[in-house]
Amino acid sequence: MDSTNILQLLDEERRVGTDVTATLERTPEIVRCLSANWNGIVYSHFSDADADRIIDAEIERFSGIGNKFEWKVYSHDEPRSLLAKLTERGFRPREEEALMIAPLMELSKTLFRPISDRITINEVIEESMIEDVFEIEAAVWKSSHRNREEMIANINDPIKRDVGFIAYFDGKPVGFARVTTSPESRFAGLWGGSVVEQFRGQGIYRALLRTRIVRAQECSSVEFLRVDALPTSRPILEKYGFSKIASTWPYEWSENLNV
Repeated sequence: MDSTNILQLLDEERRVGTDVTATLERTPEIVRCLSANWNGIVYSHFSDADADRIIDAEIERFSGIGNKFEWKVYSHDEPRSLLAKLTERGFRPREEEALMIAPLMELSKTLFRPISDRITINEVIEESMIEDVFEIEAAVWKSSHRNREEMIANINDPIKRDVGFIAYFDGKPVGFARVTTSPESRFAGLWGGSVVEQFRGQGIYRALLRTRIVRAQECSSVEFLRVDALPTSRPILEKYGFSKIASTWPYEWSENLNV
């Protein structure tokens, strides 16, 4: 797998937002993503000399639409001093994530082993299922950051660019994950992969992963799978054929952090 070439392809798609259902705003230096669930910067590339000016401009822009946003930084982004400069300006770093990539046609066959008949994976296709998502995320993260209106819009999207799946264990909702695809994108994004702690180790994460990959295979443009993986997920993904090609860091800005 040519990691340099894959990163170049991914950067091209980060600039145009091929699999994004949200509103994008572009400047020569950055790409902003605006949605009901998440506001942030998904691509940035500029000189070290321009960094302070651009960071200040982004804080001002997002302050006009709310008091919180995230700057998603990749390890190959420019300038290389960006992480330090964001910290200086009061951004709060969250845990480092591994950018994991797998060619769609080179996955481990063990991923597709049968799952326990106690596990059921259902696509989120009805508004009533959103309550199960909220219940899962509250159990995993102590609160849900999902926006009901945006989830309804995804359910009704005829292109199905952002699809959620719920894992049930003996009928109880215990896991949630999403997959994003687009007819214009070579990458399918696998997001979330949350499993309630007491149900981990039962094959639920693998079941959610397998289901999303099967969905991605239905999109003829997709060649690669991508995951921003936390340390808990990385060993599982490596076992099934994913490789780390970069690191990412979510840097959060909130006026409340800087009072």
